Amino acid sequence: MKCYHMTKIDNLDSISKLGLIPRNGDNSKLIHDDKIKVFFSEGYEGAIALYVDFSIVYQQVKKKEIILNDDYLTNKIMSSKNLEDYLEDGVYLSFDMNGITNERNFENGCTSQVIEPDNLKVLVLKNMETNEVSYSRFNLIHYMMSTVSLTQIKYYGAIYSNSPSFEEATKRIQNKVKRYYDYNKKTIHKFKMHHYEVVEIPLKTFLNEIIY
Repeated sequence: MKCYHMTKIDNLDSISKLGLIPRNGDNSKLIHDDKIKVFFSEGYEGAIALYVDFSIVYQQVKKKEIILNDDYLTNKIMSSKNLEDYLEDGVYLSFDMNGITNERNFENGCTSQVIEPDNLKVLVLKNMETNEVSYSRFNLIHYMMSTVSLTQIKYYGAIYSNSPSFEEATKRIQNKVKRYYDYNKKTIHKFKMHHYEVVEIPLKTFLNEIIY
């Protein structure tokens, strides 16, 4: 199973030296996760579900429907133009599940284990018709959405106190994703109209050949 972790470009230099280490960053705080862990999603399905949750919470804070207990995050959201502006320029990192225990679920996956730098790759999206390449996490997530249908997104993961049934959780997630798909169908459709391919580049190679 492939796992995905999105992060800002500014974090890549440190990650290339230390790997992904357990911490609690702004993205985790935004979705009210206070664990000190390495966070990730399993497969395109998990990455899509998590991104949709970010979008929902972002809009709720923006509309003052929910109040965060973090003035820094609140101010950052309120001063941003949209979710892309808030998240800033970033990438998706990938790594294999081999030997890693997911302590939660396919969407909000987490582990206490360090993901070593040599196990990390950067996703790059290549337009096979024009040879144009992009490492933007926003292009990548919409490409993922163009390849994954609602029925493919099904909840699975650890069972914990007061957790909903897998059927209930699946229905809830699919409903949220459907709303996002419907609202952003023009953007998603653009990726269906062309032949794209995702290429995985080792993190250190990506930094040396593309960023530096």
